[in-house]
Amino acid sequence: MSQKLKIILIVVLVLGALLIGVYFYNKSRGVGTDPNATVYQKFNPFGTSTKVPVTTKVDPNTGEQIIDDTGIKQTEIIKLHKLTDFAVAGATYFEETKPIIASTETVIPTTADVVKNNPIKNDILGNVKPSFELIPSLRYVEKSTGHIYQMTINTKSAGKISNSTVPSVNEVIFDGKADSLIYRYVSFDNTSITSFITSIKNKTGFFLSSDITNISLSPDKNAYFTIIKNTNGVNGFINYFDNTKSSKVFTSPFSEWSSQWSTLNTIFLTTKPSYLVEGSIFSLNTKTNTLSKIFGEVYGLTTLANNDGTKILFGASLEKGPKLNTFDIKNHTSTDLDTYGLPEKCVWSINNIYVYCAVPNTVIGTQYPDSWYQGLISFDDRFIKINTVTKEVTTLTNSSSSNVNIDGTNLFLDKNESNLFFINKKDGTLWSLDL
Repeated sequence: MSQKLKIILIVVLVLGALLIGVYFYNKSRGVGTDPNATVYQKFNPFGTSTKVPVTTKVDPNTGEQIIDDTGIKQTEIIKLHKLTDFAVAGATYFEETKPIIASTETVIPTTADVVKNNPIKNDILGNVKPSFELIPSLRYVEKSTGHIYQMTINTKSAGKISNSTVPSVNEVIFDGKADSLIYRYVSFDNTSITSFITSIKNKTGFFLSSDITNISLSPDKNAYFTIIKNTNGVNGFINYFDNTKSSKVFTSPFSEWSSQWSTLNTIFLTTKPSYLVEGSIFSLNTKTNTLSKIFGEVYGLTTLANNDGTKILFGASLEKGPKLNTFDIKNHTSTDLDTYGLPEKCVWSINNIYVYCAVPNTVIGTQYPDSWYQGLISFDDRFIKINTVTKEVTTLTNSSSSNVNIDGTNLFLDKNESNLFFINKKDGTLWSLDL
């Protein structure tokens, strides 16, 4: 046998051995073993077009599953939902009352029905059925146009319910029924804030005072508290969405206040914050119109009272950034929650024990909350749940791990505390997080 034939034979044998080796290696891995695959596919080292399950591992800190090749937590991708493609000026949760159609007629719920919480009525066949159902929903306003939208939470289906145009809306405040709302926007001459209240159902409206510096909702969302600047300082008024009455409950020579109407008879007033200024928080008794100091001398103080007015979540500007704390009003004690963040990026749970917060993964600088308000600093947040009694912190999701950049603000919950809603400060879009 010639030398040339020997070389050819050796090459053929080596190639054959390689192909056989690749085949059995892939077979041992379960790749390329699809009985319906072509010969080429079976020998292809990348397998067939059939999707192969991705190898996963578990984060030892959270117990969540992590995809090996990207490091993205699968549960985080599912939890976060972008609800709008446009910036919103405000949003609210409510339950839409939807009549249930009987076999012969539609039963329209009355005010008495709602008060009695969905009473039972008999249909024509004698079956016992409720007259209406409550659909968990959202209403929100497009920032650029003022158009109002409604979304069914379970299906994420949405539609426009009002196309009345109010350009460049900065803030929107809804009442408890999500029917009446207050538009807040810069006046055409750029000298003041215009406030306009209207009703979706009645399509009526009127302008409020042009000197309103702050508005907060009552706990039942049937009324609102306004702080109005005058030559001597400010006055505070309680007003009702139905425009039935208005009463002055507060007067101060100091004009820079932020308010929160926490309980029926208590409005909390906090001096407007700066990292350069020591702030204080006061409680206003709406029955006696008396003002009482709770605590103060805190730089960069911002606050968020819980739903029964017993605790204050507050932020303090420290050397390493803004720190979250709680203050127990009855015992006059404060607790460091060992977490950096801002109360404006939090919401209290229904039981007044937990707070849900969007907190920064990285804190840059120390000039808070000024730099965040001014847009000089933007966060990439993780969402957490803090037990204010035990100080235990649970991470719900991390926007950075999900390849989305979220700086969460304006947080609110649904009735069952199964969804957390918020606005992404980076672009104004509305989002939800499954809890």
